Amino acid sequence: MNERSQTKILKSIMITGVTLLIVGHIVLATTFASDDIGHQGFILGAALSALGVVMSLPTKIYLTLVLMTHEESTNKNYLRSADAQALRKDSVAHIRTATEDDAERLAALAQQTFIEAFGEANSTENMNAYCASHFSPTLQLAEINDQQGLTLIATHEGHLIGFVQLRFGSSPASVPATSPAEIQRLYVLANWHGRGVAHDLMRTALQRIEQAHHDMVWLGVWEHNPRAIAFYKKYQFSEVGEQVFQLGDDAQRDVIMARPVTKQSKK
Repeated sequence: MNERSQTKILKSIMITGVTLLIVGHIVLATTFASDDIGHQGFILGAALSALGVVMSLPTKIYLTLVLMTHEESTNKNYLRSADAQALRKDSVAHIRTATEDDAERLAALAQQTFIEAFGEANSTENMNAYCASHFSPTLQLAEINDQQGLTLIATHEGHLIGFVQLRFGSSPASVPATSPAEIQRLYVLANWHGRGVAHDLMRTALQRIEQAHHDMVWLGVWEHNPRAIAFYKKYQFSEVGEQVFQLGDDAQRDVIMARPVTKQSKK
């Protein structure tokens, strides 16, 4: 039985239940108004009302859930919950390759997302020093034009909301590969977390890496970023080593995670 048939049956049951509830109340009202019907009228009215409640209320709840599920699968702007949106095949974002015209906005996005991700856990001086040396429009323009890299951006209604940057050809000793690819950065604006954008960026990045015939993909993630580590594990990344991430004057430990490049399965 398909969803449409189930919905029609549930609607019929709900309407029947409401009808029985109304009839039950009418019988009870008539019984109160007349001495001729007696206790049998009370029993009949109560039975009809009880049956109506049983048929209408639970069915209405279930029908609401069915309709919510249908709306979630057909309307990309509908968010039943953050987790549900994150597990959908597509978010509301559009993923495309960055161009030179994106350099200035990408620099601002990179700085904002980096501060959102790590600002509370690090000093302002170290955060500002890192942003100044890594996220200027000039540097982002150079990275967009780098033939050994690829920058993908997520947009919504013309606004940049996330990005992923890939680097090709080199890997640490803990990642043995003939043709490695690195996911150097993957960030999404905080107010877009949980809405599927990071998943879209990751899936697109892995697809591009596979299409370019790389054999291993790796990344570095801060050891104190459990949310990111859990996200990467969903894509079969596992810990293979460690490296130093220099944030201003603070030498931090990054976990190196890697996985073979395999044909992606639909999630």
